This record gives sequence, structure tokens and C-alpha cells, in this order.
Amino acid sequence: MTTLNELLRSSAARLQEAGYVHGQREAEIILGHLTNLDTAKLFTRGEDEVNQLLVDKTQTAIEERIKGRPIAYIVGSQQFLGWLLKTDERALIPRPETEQLVEFLVKEIRERRLEHGRILEVGTGAGPIAIALKKYFPALKITATDISADALELAEDNARTLGVEIEFIESDLLHNVKKARYDVVVANLPYVPQERLAFVSDEILDWEPMVAVEASEDGFAYIAKLLEVVRPYIASPGLIALEMWHTHGPLVQAAVASHLPSAEVEIKQDLAGYDRFAFLAT
Repeated sequence: MTTLNELLRSSAARLQEAGYVHGQREAEIILGHLTNLDTAKLFTRGEDEVNQLLVDKTQTAIEERIKGRPIAYIVGSQQFLGWLLKTDERALIPRPETEQLVEFLVKEIRERRLEHGRILEVGTGAGPIAIALKKYFPALKITATDISADALELAEDNARTLGVEIEFIESDLLHNVKKARYDVVVANLPYVPQERLAFVSDEILDWEPMVAVEASEDGFAYIAKLLEVVRPYIASPGLIALEMWHTHGPLVQAAVASHLPSAEVEIKQDLAGYDRFAFLAT
């Protein structure tokens, strides 16, 4: 019979042989998911014998990973600021940069005393931004949109699981959103320039929805369209928060000058030091 330790070692070795430098950690995540054990218990119960069903499920999961399927899709979940979100191919996997965007927003909401305000999120995907903000500020009234009905279904599932009430609307940008004044509009829209797709990992290109990644030649198409139409939806004073490609700062400045001339733009960096976020005070 195979023990849990042996299964973990063989799984990690297969991943490392396939080029996954974090094969040990990834094997622990997969085994933890399949056994419902955290990492500590995986090791304390390492001499437990495992049945063939678990061996088969583990081998299947390892094969999926070797083919490039993201860990978050294999285990069906991803942590986002401490909350566990369901993840699958219907939406982009939440990224650390987006966690940082939420952290910036939490600070802004507190400083502006908007804890009872109205928030509009454009392009919610699996719902991480809207759900996290609602968790931080339960009194917020949040509306979240996405062009993908499948992504919205996933976001709604996550909201139900985490016990938050959010209005979800299927919409291409703001097309189906009734005009109203929101205190904050936040958007993490597709922003990767076409020429940079060649440098995006196969793990993203082959598995994650490209509608959530690609955004025209310069990557600015969706952000530009949003800034063209957002004015009737933002309060004064209000705040627009954007996640963007690191070269988009000047494009944001130009679009704001055309469509929101009274707004002040602040560019913030991500943890790697790249210009990643634009905050527009209206």
C-alpha cells in the first residue's frame, strides 16, 4: 500500500521533472484539496495508507497540471485577501495585483467616509473586487457588471457562498446599467497589448478566458471606452479606480483630459514597482 508521504513525494517529483520549480508546494496544494487536509496535517499523517481512488485522482490532477492547467482551476478555488473564491474556466483567476487594488480602495473609502456609499464595478469576473469590498464594508451598495453571463454566474455563486448581497448585471461595459451617480467606479478590464501576448504564459493563453485578457493593439481599448461613457455614472466628488498595463499612464491622462477634464489623476505602483493603477478623483 502507498502512504500519503509516498504519494506526496512521487507527485512532487513528477511536477519538478516536468519543469515546475514549485512542484513540492503544488503537490501539497493538490493533495490538500483531495484529502481536505492542510499542509501540517499532510505531514503529521504522512504514514497513513491511502486508497487507490485517491492515488488515481492525484495522478489525474498531476497530469492536468503537467499539461499546464492552472492550480486554481484544478482545485477549484483561489484565496483572495483571505476569502476563498470558487474558480474555473469561466473567469480569470484573481491576481495579487488586484488584491493590491482593493487594498488601495479600502483606504480611499475610509478616508472619504464612503462606508455607506454606492460602488459600481465594471468587469467583475469571478467577483473578487466586489465581494472583498462588501466584506470590508457591509453597508456599501454594490453593483457589479460583466459581459460574460458565465462569469456572472460564477460571481453570483461566490457571493452566495460568502454571504454578501451584490447586484449583478450582464452588460458590455455600462450598456445595461441604469444611469445613477456612484461614489466609486472600479474596473479591472482586459489590458494586455496584442504584441505582449507572445510573452504571456501558455498557462494563461491556453486555459484562461481570453476575453478577460486581450484588449486591442495597445491594450487600452476597454479602458478608453469606459472613460468615454463613465461621466454620467460618477458622483462629484467621486473616485474612479483602474487596474492597467504599466505603460497606460499617459493614455489615461489623455483620456481623462478629453472626457473628464476636471478630474485629478494619480498613478500608483504595484508591488513590483510598475505603474499599475490609476485613481481619478472627480
